[in-house]
Amino acid sequence: MTLRLIAFFTAASLISGCAGFQSRSAEPQTDNSNASATPSAVEDYRPIPADTLYSLLVAEVAGQRQRYDISLYHYMTQARKTRDPEIAERTARIAQYVGSAELTQEALDIWLQTEPESPGAHQTAAQLALETGQYELALQHMEKVLQLSGISQFDYLAASVVRQPDSVKQPLLQQLEQLSQRYPQDANLYQARSILEQQLKRYDPALQHNDRALELNQEFLSARIQRARLLAEMGRDDDAIEWLQTLEQQHPDHKGIAILRARLLLKQRRMQDALLAFNQLHQNFPRDMAVLLSLALLEEEVGQSSQAALHFESLLANGSHQNEAHFYLGQIADEQQDNETAIEHFRQVGAGREFLAAHLRAAELINQQQGLQAARDYLNQLRAQFPQQTSPLTRIEVELLSKADMKHSAMELLNQALGVVPHDHDLLYTRAMLAEQLDDLQQLETDLRYLISLKPDHAEALNALGYTLADRTDRWQEALPLVEKALSLSPDNPAIIDSLGWIYFRAGKIEKALPLLKQAFDILADHEIAAHYGEILWISGDKNQARDVWASGLENNPDSDVIHRTMDRLNVDNPPQADSHDK
Repeated sequence: MTLRLIAFFTAASLISGCAGFQSRSAEPQTDNSNASATPSAVEDYRPIPADTLYSLLVAEVAGQRQRYDISLYHYMTQARKTRDPEIAERTARIAQYVGSAELTQEALDIWLQTEPESPGAHQTAAQLALETGQYELALQHMEKVLQLSGISQFDYLAASVVRQPDSVKQPLLQQLEQLSQRYPQDANLYQARSILEQQLKRYDPALQHNDRALELNQEFLSARIQRARLLAEMGRDDDAIEWLQTLEQQHPDHKGIAILRARLLLKQRRMQDALLAFNQLHQNFPRDMAVLLSLALLEEEVGQSSQAALHFESLLANGSHQNEAHFYLGQIADEQQDNETAIEHFRQVGAGREFLAAHLRAAELINQQQGLQAARDYLNQLRAQFPQQTSPLTRIEVELLSKADMKHSAMELLNQALGVVPHDHDLLYTRAMLAEQLDDLQQLETDLRYLISLKPDHAEALNALGYTLADRTDRWQEALPLVEKALSLSPDNPAIIDSLGWIYFRAGKIEKALPLLKQAFDILADHEIAAHYGEILWISGDKNQARDVWASGLENNPDSDVIHRTMDRLNVDNPPQADSHDK
């Protein structure tokens, strides 16, 4: 029975252990007096106690049955008891696999104490130190691995700290610089420095050290690929693409190189080149569903809807990227005015990035096809199915009711929803905006001030309150600090820039208002911004330019009440059709 068990359990840590504990430093047998019976080199074994053998066998059986808790318990017990390096090693690896940092460290300590010159022990110690954020310790163990085995893995350490603050990266970079002085011919060290410098946006030294790594090792493929990423981050996309093209010719089966080049082509909006690149990728790697998704999205963007639809259908058939496939198939059907197919696809989009856009459009189509009540029933079903999406689905229903001129019903719905979740930021903001449409400025101010108290950096709420106070009341002095704070939080937001300009206009400060309103209009030719900018131009005497601005706003929104009210108030005839001109 014992021999059969020994044959069955062939794990590396037990092959010698079933007969006895092996001494790894055993010397070969030199006595040749009985050469016919004794091998020339005999391993030195210590007897293994029966209870230890039994415990290890239980651990192995438990491991095979995926009861790693039992396996780890027995291995840890025997590692403590025997202090055998092989048992300690296996214990450390099992503990690491199940995610027990504490037991991994304990087993690792035994392993390092009994085999201080083991590269594997130091490599495991480095990995554990990285996982626990002890980067200096990881570096020490990596240096020991280099000394013992000649294997250099410093680039892995540099890549692992990408999400750490600069305060962590800078001392690591200094330590790598010191190591480079001790190991000046180690290409991996220079590449690690390049990676860290790139993360710190020190691009010139990063490129220099990448050059040095490739001088020392011309076949250092990860450094060659990293060079392309570095060039792209430096804004040298053409150089990066050219570099990758050479790499791709040398390594035609390397998917990462091909994907990086395709994405850079897409970044440059070289759509046909990108399409060819993703087509080639799909031919080379037909089972990669992420590549197929990228190809389908690109085809849809360039107008190849039929081909894109075939590829989205392939994703569905493979059970991959279901949400994206249903969403874009819904969009394609919607563009082709196949409403039933569009609704069917949109219905099947689950929780994720496409969820709200899909179900908003589905609700709109159901409203068109079957009426408002059917759309509301649909949204109610979704709320039951996806309770975590209750707030955005409620806002979709509010929008449908508002468009149907049922604003009071929309307000009732919001009141009910906020009765359940009174602190919901989005619902509070939505109710405030609806209150403005119902001329309930008290409700608007109450909701927005409460929202700002919950989230003082809510730029949209600050702007909405400030703009309303300036536009609908004479409290522009209260409005000014609100909008100024909003602008400090979102300095490139044209709506907020417009609000600040409008406040200055309402205060009679035309010279401050005009450049702000022009800036807002240059960023976004929105009809409300056009109304404000056109009015200040009209009052300033530039009536032809004012007409052009209003015409541009009406071109984007022909039914704009705000532009028509502005023109009526100023006794302006309808503006001419907008000419194409720089805004």
